[in-house]
Amino acid sequence: MPFRVLHGLFAAAVLLCGAASSAAIFEPLFMVTKVVGDVRVEKPNGQVEPLRPDHAYPYGSRIMVPAELSPEVLSAAHSKGIEPETPQVIVSLAPDFVFRFNAGSDVSILDQSTGTGQGRTEVKVLDLAVGSVNTYITAVTKKSGTTLDDQAEANLSAIIIQTPVGQCMRMAQRNQVKVEADPATPGYFHCQFGTQSGAMEIVGPQYKIDQVKRNSIVQIDGNSEFTSISANYGEFALTMEKGADSEEKVFFKSHSLAKIWRQHAEIGGRLAVAVMIAYPDGRRSQYAYLEGQTNVDLQLGSAEAVTGENASVGSGEDGFGDGGFDGGFDDGADDGGDGFDGGFGSSSDSNDSGMDFDWNF
Repeated sequence: MPFRVLHGLFAAAVLLCGAASSAAIFEPLFMVTKVVGDVRVEKPNGQVEPLRPDHAYPYGSRIMVPAELSPEVLSAAHSKGIEPETPQVIVSLAPDFVFRFNAGSDVSILDQSTGTGQGRTEVKVLDLAVGSVNTYITAVTKKSGTTLDDQAEANLSAIIIQTPVGQCMRMAQRNQVKVEADPATPGYFHCQFGTQSGAMEIVGPQYKIDQVKRNSIVQIDGNSEFTSISANYGEFALTMEKGADSEEKVFFKSHSLAKIWRQHAEIGGRLAVAVMIAYPDGRRSQYAYLEGQTNVDLQLGSAEAVTGENASVGSGEDGFGDGGFDGGFDDGADDGGDGFDGGFGSSSDSNDSGMDFDWNF
């Protein structure tokens, strides 16, 4: 019996079981339904081989999509008067969970499910190192107040797209996640999270984004020490941690901007976090805290409001270009200020009790 037929029969069986009980959401192996270009797969045992369509692969596999078609393929297509498709892969984890990995993508498909039997919670992770993923999730995710709500919640919680800046989760319908490495700064990434007809949440260190409306694009740039969050298009809700204080929730729209700096203390190793949130009307809020402790009182200096054109994000250590937030907070403790130096950890003055953490916690 052809593999496609077996695949279809298995899928039908899963759906029939699902109608009667909380059956498995996903199939035991994921299915590759389309391959364009010289795509490679690295299996969990380390074996690397060409990825083939209409084949099933184990979770833990890594798929590497080339950025361009080979010259030979392009030449052959053009000689026939055909405009070839760009490199891509279409993967099905189940009939209602289909994904497209676009040109230049490096994605590992992982199984992070827990439990067994009726207590099993299914979670599949698409670990996107670079490139872009389109989601086509048609599983029921909208709750209706019936006993089927448990299945809707399971569907919402079943997929995570892991990026270098945070996790995209609770997705429905059509979305796109892009990851681009900054060529000038190793370890620094530019990431876009876009909704078309879909929905999503994004969770990262010290922040959470939800209520992302349709046709919205969330831009998140940074690394482990710095994060910049902005609304390229559309609207969403941003919740920021404030140490031991209550969280701060902000409704973001175009020209809103949030930035987070992180640094561990040299003594004690405690994480210190500084936050700046700028609003389209020129207002902004700023605060800092030690992890697990209350807010640090900041006496802000003469830094100008960050709005419009001077809210652009750079790719340097602090993420600000020349026109951005001018030095963060005030000039440190030497003038009776807040004790945070303007470079947030970049000061070379060993006597500075600012954010280079000469503090004795």
